[in-house]
Amino acid sequence: MENQKRNLVISTMFQQAGHATGIALGWGLGIALITYLFGLIVSRNLASFLVSLQALPDIASSILNILLMAIFLVTPYTDFKWAIQNGISRKTLWQGRILSLFLMTLVVWFIAQLVGLMNTPFDLASAWHSLLWYFGFSLTMMAIGNGFALLNRRWKWIVGIGLPTACLVLLMMLAYSLVRLIPALSASGVFKSIIISNITGQVILVTGWVILVIYLIIVYALARFFNNKIQLRRD
Repeated sequence: MENQKRNLVISTMFQQAGHATGIALGWGLGIALITYLFGLIVSRNLASFLVSLQALPDIASSILNILLMAIFLVTPYTDFKWAIQNGISRKTLWQGRILSLFLMTLVVWFIAQLVGLMNTPFDLASAWHSLLWYFGFSLTMMAIGNGFALLNRRWKWIVGIGLPTACLVLLMMLAYSLVRLIPALSASGVFKSIIISNITGQVILVTGWVILVIYLIIVYALARFFNNKIQLRRD
């Protein structure tokens, strides 16, 4: 019974995603095509028009990427209300949504790889890295969306404006610190020794992977924690 409800969550999410994808691709590709046709009418350059058409697969891939992030950012509370109405527990809802996330991410990533083959040859290392980035962004959007589902409309506005602003200020402060720090390090020869040292490069690479794994674990835990705390509200 629980497996049936989990599969129901997955199938429902894919139906919703398919409907949204059809609308988004229709509008996005339609506007792009109309723009290209208008350029053809004005310039009467058929060769340029045919070259422009080659960008349509990239546009479609970009739309799918954006839609993947948006789905898990804006739907958590709607999915929760639907689950409550259909007698689906938070645990089953979480299982269905996280499996949907992995499956949708794989589909979008695979399409992006196919589109990329039109311009560059396949590279296993790059494909593997991009897949990790895709999962990282998807999980991040799910965690943020689940967190926002806990807030009423007023706090959504407060957090939605205040949090990005605080992050922007922190990034500007970090960039300003690096601008002052990098010349000093360069003058002391530290950068040169870091670049020359293969051991240091390997340490940096391993550290980067460790940080990524820790980040994914934290984001996954936050997404699940927020999922378990969602409540019906009046706003």
